[in-house]
Parts: sequence; structure tokens; C-alpha cells
Amino acid sequence: MPKEQIRKRGKRKPKNDVEVPELPPTTEIHEPIPSTSATGIHPARAALLAGRPLPPSEPAQQTQGENGEVYGEGEGAADWTRGSRVDSESPFGVLDPDVKAYFRSVEEQIKDWEGVSSEGEEREDRQLFLSSVLSELRSHELPTSTDPETSIILERLLPSLNDWGRRVIGDAFGDNWPEVIRHRFGSHVAQSWMTLAAGTLDREARDIWPPQQAKQDASVGLLPTMANLFTNLISTLLPIFPQLLSSPHAAPPLRLLLLILTPNRPLPVLGAEGSSADVSNGLIRSKRSNKFRTNQGVKGKSILGDEEGKGKQKASERKVPAALSGFRKQIRKELMDKLAHGEWKAMGVDAVGSATVQLLLEFEVEDGEAEVEGSLFDVLTEGLITHLQKTPETPLETQPYLLSLLASQTGTRLFESLLVLSPQPIFNALWSTYFEKKLGKLAGHPYANFVVAKGVARLDSKAIEGLIAEVKGVSGGRGLIKAARTSVLQALVERSVALGRCQETVLNLLYSCLELPSDKKTGLVPCLMALKTYPMYQAILTGGAEPVEDEEAALPSEAVDAEAEASAAAAARLAAWQNRRSVKPKAKEGEVEPNMQGCLILQGMMGMKDVNSTMLDSLTAQPVEIILTYAKSPIASHFIDSVFTNSTVPPKYRRKIMMSLQDHWRVLVDDRLGSRVVDTIWDRADGYMKEKIARTLIPHQVSLGQSQYGKYFIRRAEISLLDRRPNEWRERIVGVKHHFAHQQAATAPASAPVIQSHKPQAKEGAGEKRKEKEADEIDELFAGVDKKHKHKKRKV
Repeated sequence: MPKEQIRKRGKRKPKNDVEVPELPPTTEIHEPIPSTSATGIHPARAALLAGRPLPPSEPAQQTQGENGEVYGEGEGAADWTRGSRVDSESPFGVLDPDVKAYFRSVEEQIKDWEGVSSEGEEREDRQLFLSSVLSELRSHELPTSTDPETSIILERLLPSLNDWGRRVIGDAFGDNWPEVIRHRFGSHVAQSWMTLAAGTLDREARDIWPPQQAKQDASVGLLPTMANLFTNLISTLLPIFPQLLSSPHAAPPLRLLLLILTPNRPLPVLGAEGSSADVSNGLIRSKRSNKFRTNQGVKGKSILGDEEGKGKQKASERKVPAALSGFRKQIRKELMDKLAHGEWKAMGVDAVGSATVQLLLEFEVEDGEAEVEGSLFDVLTEGLITHLQKTPETPLETQPYLLSLLASQTGTRLFESLLVLSPQPIFNALWSTYFEKKLGKLAGHPYANFVVAKGVARLDSKAIEGLIAEVKGVSGGRGLIKAARTSVLQALVERSVALGRCQETVLNLLYSCLELPSDKKTGLVPCLMALKTYPMYQAILTGGAEPVEDEEAALPSEAVDAEAEASAAAAARLAAWQNRRSVKPKAKEGEVEPNMQGCLILQGMMGMKDVNSTMLDSLTAQPVEIILTYAKSPIASHFIDSVFTNSTVPPKYRRKIMMSLQDHWRVLVDDRLGSRVVDTIWDRADGYMKEKIARTLIPHQVSLGQSQYGKYFIRRAEISLLDRRPNEWRERIVGVKHHFAHQQAATAPASAPVIQSHKPQAKEGAGEKRKEKEADEIDELFAGVDKKHKHKKRKV
């Protein structure tokens, strides 16, 4: 090997001469000092956004060898001595295997008792179980919360603890909150503890204390209250709050802390079944965290069977102790003082920090400080509020930062918050500056269309007319249907329903987007349900050639960001690849599957009183095969349901659909989704229609009784009762009595005394007489049947 290619390593020290000092065990965390940017963003990027010159690069470290030679980084003599090493996965030490085995057995017991009510001795046994677990957990709280196996066990255990136990756990964390919330697993334990601690804070604010509070011995020591624990938590985190805002593990607990400090604010649900559906939970736990909890079966319920908040005030009535009332505003003020304008902007487009910025914007509006010079709103809108206050006559100019938000997948969420939360004067300025005269292009942008949809929810009828005119100006709007970007169309439908105006104009826009001829209005529902233009829909049905795409029909080149378009297409491909196992078979030739976006637009149009008759005429004009396809579709069945559940639908259209399905009830009842549609129709049908539906199912009651789905409707409608005793069925199901019922009721009391007159005489052998009478009645019944058979034989 050439000499110049040989790496200079220097002289190695003999093994006998190497002295390795003994290092004492430590649980102290020595994390690298963050960069000059307080949010953890790269200093070069932060400087670029703030308009400052780029920071100089750090010079390479040089070392000096034994012979006086100077080496650069990675060269020189090998240093075999190891400095202090910190295991970031276990900052508080590793749990003993025996302790972990004990907690695994505890987890199995919690799974059996979780969410199951208990009373009497069983409840006492569970309380003793909790006491023994807490005694074993003592002095192991920190290692348990950061261990990948036991952290989830601690999360299972927390809902079963009362206010006293939660305070004990919080006191055990002490001043180690920065390390806990920055840890991958410890942050989730902190979130569960904080969520439950909010209920304890509410009870302390109402002067409700656990029984152990009065039994404390001051000479031994007093357990801090939950308010004191939160005060210590905030004082510990406040100096490093800016560095934690963009941390992937620490940011969610901080957002939860801000929510807890806001009274009358609902908090995320701990249960696995509620976390995915809860709206505010998206600000706290990530999708991966929710999926992990769901797979682990964490229900977030007590083993004592006590549900948090059951029988008490609602979450919207939650209170916060007076000692914590001013901390939320103090945290916002500290952040505004420590973070520069460029860092706020950089954090607004950061995948982790953007959610925190949106939450702080919401709190700023709630405190009434948004329309102040230097506020966070003013910073993110690049001085728009200052401009409106100082020079309102001067027209506003577009700023590069807000324009970049419209082309960023993360930035659009921040712009949506600006539009939704901004006071009306600021909203008008933003809309006129960044959206008007550009709506035709932005409505078809892969990211900006969602921002426009949020803004539509605050427009008046005049602004809606202008928006529709701009959308029509770009190829009639048919590019929105071809690109499947319908969020603006759906927002226009919902806004027209809320205002009660512009409904005819919105309908004409849909005709234009679908390229629907004036004499083919009946194609509105099938084209919109398939989300295809009319020429494309007809080409698919007939198997003909697809219409040629002209240049005017496509969105203009300047309207679409090429990078955004490419990333949106890549995201669609990734979603298709991830869902390849559950993908449904493609539609056959000549068939068109219902589309979710089109179905949502149709459901919204159901509430448009002025024009929903046009849509319903289109639906009832379709062949019954198409209506059956909709009723059995997991997407379009909701549209059929809305016909019967929406109060704005005229009754005649409901009757038309029911009559068109008269010969097909058996097919629907025997289908997984069709049976649900039949249940909806049954609830809204009158007595006459219920009997018509039920009578068509009488010949099929045996096969439907063995069906996986049809047997439930057969039992609900009591088809066998209608077949045997129609009058009784009408009384029970329809609530209509037979016109001879009053005569039957009048004759019943006359026959009663005759039966009672024999009772005093029947002292001995009364049971035998009763049996004889019953036997006589049965003999008479079968005798009548035999006579009928004899007559039939004679006729033959």
C-alpha cells in the first residue's frame, strides 16, 4: 500500500501501561448543548429566516501527538481511554430483572380487572393489591417510567390510583421532569399522569381532598398538593421551555400542560377507544403512539371500576386552582421574550413545533392580545397588524413567508389556524391580500386548497359569489373534479347551507365542474358519486374512448407548484402501497365505484332546501340497480341514509325510493350494509309501508332466519307474527288496534264470572278437572283439523 494512503495512528500505548480509572455509576444526563437556535433548529436555517448572516462554521479540532505532531480530527494517536458514558435509553438506571418480572405479573392482573366493577370483599382485595404494588414501586418510579417494558405497565396502573397515589407518583419525579418528558417512553407516562392530575387539580380547586390529607404527620413530612407539584413542574421546565418546543418527545407533554392550565377546556381521553376519535388528542399523542396503545390494549380505566368524572361535572366545567391561573400567560410571555421572530417562523413550518405554535395562537386570541403590535399573530403575518394600526390606508403587499406557507404541507396547517382564529379585520386583510384574484389557482393546488376551504367557512354571500366566479374562470372548474380536489366545493356547499343563500349559484358551479349538459340534469348524482365528469362517466359506461384532455381543461401551469404536485403524488403512491393488502378489487368494465369525496358533497347538498329537489329527482330517476348498488356500498349507503334522516327532504321522495325498492327488500335485508339501510328506512316508514315491507319478506322468513344479517331484521319486524296473527302484529308494531277490538274487550268480562263460579266447588280433584278441560280443548282443536282432512279426501 502506498505510504500516503496509510492512516497515521501514532504510537499505541502498551496494554500494561494503560490506566483505566474507575467511574462511579451516575444517573445524571449530559445531553449535548443545543445549537444557537433556542428551538433546536439548525442555526444556518434560523439565521436565513431571521435575515441574519450565516454563522461561521466551527474549525476542525486538532490534537497534538507525543512527538509534537499536529493531527486533524480523526487522525493521530488512538485514545483507548473511555470518558463518562450515559445511556440515553435508561437515564435513571436499569431495572432489576426480578423487579421487571414482578411488574409483568402485575400487568396480567390489571388486564383482568381493568374496567370491571367491584363491590364488597372483591373491592377490598383490589385495594390491597394496589397498596402492595405501590410499596414495590417505591424508589423505582423513575426507572420504571423510562423502561420500554414497564412504562406501559405504569400507564395501566395510573388510572387506578386515587388523588393521593397520583400525588405520590408526581412527588417521586421531583426535579427530574426535563429528563422524563424528553425520554421516548417517559414522555408518555408523563402525559398519562398529567391527564389524570387535571381531575385532581379540579377537586383541589373545589376543596375536595382525599382521606389521607387529614391524617398527615407534620413531623414526618407533608405530601405536596397537586397544585404545588405543578408549580414545581412549571418552574423546572420554564428556563428550558424554548428548547423543548421542537423536541419530538417533549413537545406533546408541554402542549398538554398548556391545556391543563386552561380552565373549562376538555382534555384528551386516555382510553384506547376514545383516543383515536377525540379531537384534541391530535395535539397530544401521535398516531404511532395511539396505535401502540391500541395494540397493547390500554383502556385507561381503573381496576376498581371507578370511571374518572362519572357522575360529576363535565370536562367543560373543569377548574384550575388559583395558584396556577397565571402560569399560562407567563409561559407565553417568556417564550415571546426568548424566541426571535425568525425562530417563530421556522418553528411554524416545523413538523413538531407547528402544533405548539397553533395552540399558542389560540391562547393569544383567547386572552385578547392578538391585535397588539409585536404579538405572535403580528410576527407570523409579518407585521400585518402593525400595518393596519399605523397605515391602514396603504394597500397591503404579499410577504414571502405567508406565500411559502401555502406551498408547504406543514405550513398550510398554520395558515388554516391564522384564518380560523384571526379577528374579522385581520381575516379580511389576509383574504383580500393572499386569496382574492388567485382563488381559481389556489382551489386546485394540492395543499393550498385546504386553506381556501377553511376560509370559505367565514365568507359572506358576496364573497362566495366572487369565489365561484374565479373558480369558473379556470376551465369552468372541471380541473377540480379531474384532480379530485373537492375540499373547496364541499366547503361551498356547507357554507351555502349555513347562510341559506347562494345555493343556486353553488349548484351551477357543480354543473360546470361536471361538464353536465343542461338536458342531462339527471346525471348529477351518478357523476358526482363517481367523481367523474359527464363525458368521462359516459365513456366508462359505454366502454368508448376517453375524452381527450385539452390544455384549457387542465389547471394552468402557474397555478400548481411542481414540487407540491410531485410530493402529493408520492404521498398517494405511498398510501396505496401501505394499503395494498386491504385494497378492494377494481371495478369491472362498465362499472363505476362510489367515491368518498363525491358522496360527502351529495350528503351536504341534502340540506340545501332550495336545490335539493333537483338532486333528489336525479336520484329517483336512476335504475333500481344503481340504487341497490348505493345501498350496499360502504360509502354510498350513508347517502341513502341521509335521504331518510335529513329533515329538509320532502316526504314524497322518501316514498318514491321505498316504492322503487318494493321487490328488492329481501336482497337488502340479506346484505351486510343493506340491512343497516333497511333499519333506517324502517324507523322512518309509516304503518302502511312497514306492512308492505314485512309482507314481501313472509315467503323468505325461513332463509332469512338462517342468514347472518337478515335474522336480526326478521326478529325486529316480527315477520312470523304478521303471518300468523296480523291484527296482533299491527297492534304491537304499528300501534293500530283492530276495529273489532272494542267488541272483544266487551265480551271478555261476561265470560269471566262463569269460570269463577266453578272455583269454590273445585276443592278436591280440581287439578284433574283442569286437565280434563285442557285435554277437551286440545281434542276439539285436532278434531276440527281431522274433519278438514276428511272433507278434502271426499272431494278427491
